[in-house]
Amino acid sequence: MCFSAEASFAASGALAAASIAIARIPKAKPEIPLSLFPAIFSVHQFIEGILWLNHDGVISEGYNSLAVYAFVFIAFVLWPVYVPFAAHLTESGKLRRKIMLICQLLGIYVAITLLICIVRNSVEVSVVGHSFSYKVIGIPDNFLAPYFISSLVPFLVSSRKQLVIFGIVLAFSSAVASMVASSTTYPSVWCFYAAILSLGLYFYFRYRAKAFTGCSTRADEMTEKIAENRN
Repeated sequence: MCFSAEASFAASGALAAASIAIARIPKAKPEIPLSLFPAIFSVHQFIEGILWLNHDGVISEGYNSLAVYAFVFIAFVLWPVYVPFAAHLTESGKLRRKIMLICQLLGIYVAITLLICIVRNSVEVSVVGHSFSYKVIGIPDNFLAPYFISSLVPFLVSSRKQLVIFGIVLAFSSAVASMVASSTTYPSVWCFYAAILSLGLYFYFRYRAKAFTGCSTRADEMTEKIAENRN
């Protein structure tokens, strides 16, 4: 698996374009956090592009430390909290919302624990097998399962078929990343996969907008027919 500054910046640009396109699609307010996924991933890939430029000697070492901590913060702290939060806002089913809330609480626990590890200890970064290796000292070995529960289950239990499919594809990409990457290069590889997959959210919001428009049109037609009958 070979990544580079060009790959990261290209992904960042595509994600930025997708986020702009999604922003222009009408959507309900509870769906706004979900719609920001491509934008966050765009920033994430841009940060890793900076790291590649530093590794290649294009930019100075002064940018490296900030970029490293920004990358691991998004990967290890933000996503386990943000994913269940965004999914919970889009859900109307009571049982599903309860499951997502449990994932949210688990994600907060994971995020706080990992943040403490990041702040108290060092983050070792190197290039292994053409991918970045991020090793956060002090992370417990048993934190992989709760991380994935908080990051994947909210989509898998969603009542919206498109989000379930998105969750399944994310889970599959996670399995593929685990096979092609080492334990320390896994965050970089899977974040790249997840970033590319988040482009599919554009089609989700296009579908939601069409469905909403269709419902509004049918409602207007019914209102007109009722008015005609009254006359």
